[in-house]
Amino acid sequence: MNWEVIGTIGEIVGSIAVVISLVYVSLQIRHANKQSELDALRHTWDSTMRLCDRMSESLETASIINRGRHSLESLDEDEYLIFEFIHHRLLSTIEVWYMQVTETSQPGPYLDNQLNNMAEIIKGYVGYPGTRDLWRSLRHYYHPIAELVDENLRSTQSEGLDTN
Repeated sequence: MNWEVIGTIGEIVGSIAVVISLVYVSLQIRHANKQSELDALRHTWDSTMRLCDRMSESLETASIINRGRHSLESLDEDEYLIFEFIHHRLLSTIEVWYMQVTETSQPGPYLDNQLNNMAEIIKGYVGYPGTRDLWRSLRHYYHPIAELVDENLRSTQSEGLDTN
């Protein structure tokens, strides 16, 4: 064998090694991105679970939530503040979740499923008459999710799912 043939074989082997390395790095990046996406979602769900814990920690809090859902007028000033801040936490959690999935996820089943989950949570928590009234006073704080919340509130009313 002459040196030209050995050089050509070396170039071919080197090219194959580069392609294999690029495929490996691509797979590693894809895996790291997916893991970051899952970590962000896990963080959002942890926040949601802490909020659920807060909402169910006492009969007094449950009473405030139940009465406030149906009518804000049923709450005194202190209860209104508790009700408002619980919903600020809920809306902030939804907003972070929304930003995380819309800014980092590619269009497809994962993004669609997350948006559907958000819609159902919005319908379930913000679909009550008192909570809708509260939403109208808080809406200006939540520009990224305002249309999403409004759309799902319209949906609950048009589908007859109004929870009053």
